[in-house]
Amino acid sequence: MEISKVDLSGYRNFKNVSVNFRSDSLLIGANDVGKSNLLHALRILLDKNLSEADIEPTETDFYTSKVASCNEIVITIYFKNVTEDAVLSVLKGAVSDEGECIFQYNAHLSDLSYRLFIGHQIDQLEEVNSRFYLRYVNLNYMESQRDLEKYIAKEKRKLLKTSFASLSEQQLEGDKELMDEISQDLLDLNEKVSQLVYVDQATSEVNTELKKLSNQHLNYNVQLDTGAIQVSDFVDRLKLGASTDGSSVTLGGDGRNNQILLALWKAKSTREHAVDHEVVFYVVEEPEAHLHPHQQGRMTNYLINELPGQTIISTHSPRIAANFKPDSIIRLLSKDNSTVAASGGCSDCIEQGFEDMSYRMSIIPAEAFFSSGVLLVEGPSEELLYHALAKSLDIDLDYLNLSILCVNGISFKVYVKILDALEIPWVLRTDNDVSKVPNKNEWQYAGMNRCLAIMGDDPEEHSDKEVIAKDTLENGLWQEVAEHVEQDDIFLARIDLETDLVEELGKKVLTALGKKTDESAIKHLQDKKALHMRELLKDISQDLKGISGGQLAKPLLALVELVAID
Repeated sequence: MEISKVDLSGYRNFKNVSVNFRSDSLLIGANDVGKSNLLHALRILLDKNLSEADIEPTETDFYTSKVASCNEIVITIYFKNVTEDAVLSVLKGAVSDEGECIFQYNAHLSDLSYRLFIGHQIDQLEEVNSRFYLRYVNLNYMESQRDLEKYIAKEKRKLLKTSFASLSEQQLEGDKELMDEISQDLLDLNEKVSQLVYVDQATSEVNTELKKLSNQHLNYNVQLDTGAIQVSDFVDRLKLGASTDGSSVTLGGDGRNNQILLALWKAKSTREHAVDHEVVFYVVEEPEAHLHPHQQGRMTNYLINELPGQTIISTHSPRIAANFKPDSIIRLLSKDNSTVAASGGCSDCIEQGFEDMSYRMSIIPAEAFFSSGVLLVEGPSEELLYHALAKSLDIDLDYLNLSILCVNGISFKVYVKILDALEIPWVLRTDNDVSKVPNKNEWQYAGMNRCLAIMGDDPEEHSDKEVIAKDTLENGLWQEVAEHVEQDDIFLARIDLETDLVEELGKKVLTALGKKTDESAIKHLQDKKALHMRELLKDISQDLKGISGGQLAKPLLALVELVAID
């Protein structure tokens, strides 16, 4: 049994949205966009740790904005592959022949009441009195704000309790005999503690003072002991310790404790739930907390592969995103005063884009998934320049949540496809490449046609006469194409990065490089591009404001404007 889709109407950030899920789903998005609210919507119908009072609506649960508000909340969860006998038995006629089922929560602002519905078709749902199904269909939730020591103690107690409940009669008898031995050992231990000289002296002094206070204390003696006379106390007070190389150590920092907590959580869940009969959905918010980046990837694989049920994870970690299947990504974003899911949530169109990109997947493009906007450039030199230019123009990329991403070549279409699928705004800059067509006496406008192809427009025809990029400036072709593609935030260099920079900031560049001619400066920058660009930017960073009104700055300024409008 799996959650296939969730519809939210009038609930918190969500005016009206549908979100598709996969067997394992990753939820990403900016802070306060509604990730926790979406997960809480699932919990309302599926989390048995929420009481009936907890799922009663409050006024703040209803969607409201400057332009509209809702008087009704409707949360609808669609399930597929409902085949478990126990689930079919408890849901009875609410499951279709295809194994589909629907749960719905409906609340009204007028009297803050709610109703629950179940059925196999959205127009044939029947009202039910309670979440009676929670015995066999429920959700196990781990919140992002977790007191690790408190949670570890809590999960430890639950694990011990469920482990004890699973013992056979023979095992119970064996444990009882051992518990009796432990009880006698504890009495012996307390006796030995009381014989310690400094302990005996300390307790004697306390008893003397007590007798002075009241004659009721004449026959009363206090003593220091292990604090666990009863064996049940001893077991309850067991603490989770650790060892390494045979030596006992403290549990360690929050990162290690976070891993211990998840291991306890999983062990307890496996014991608590009969996986062949009971359906449990696992929801974990921000599992990356306190973890080293390499451990974040391992944590992701653990949660997906080890938890015995559908897993839904929310995260702000590019490391976790990079380890997830692309068609399992749900990106939430704000649009028209409401939160929506890019491409409707988990989508095949995202998967298709990633198939082309698979050999490029790394931590850098994964970081772009969390951006409000992306500037795509050809290589490291452009990336260096635009970071320096942004700083010079007081554009705080981190504050605006913008990324500059080099595609390490000219395969922009793959990146554009992914960003479009995730509905992440983008701006692009590429060189005005002109080259000879292999094995033909023709010349192609490669840079222009690259831009036109991304727009979906027809390419410029090849020339039967030899041309260079500078010719397109003189005959007006560059101007025509550049103005056209800029409508879609695609920016075509006049020539290339190095030539354009020398043209726009000539004297400053020549002085910094110690060159006398533009040609020698361009040639120097085109050799060992990133290295020489980095060295140049150290000397001219204060002068970059001088190109704020030129062609080079246009892509960066367009990105800032695009995100501001969005």
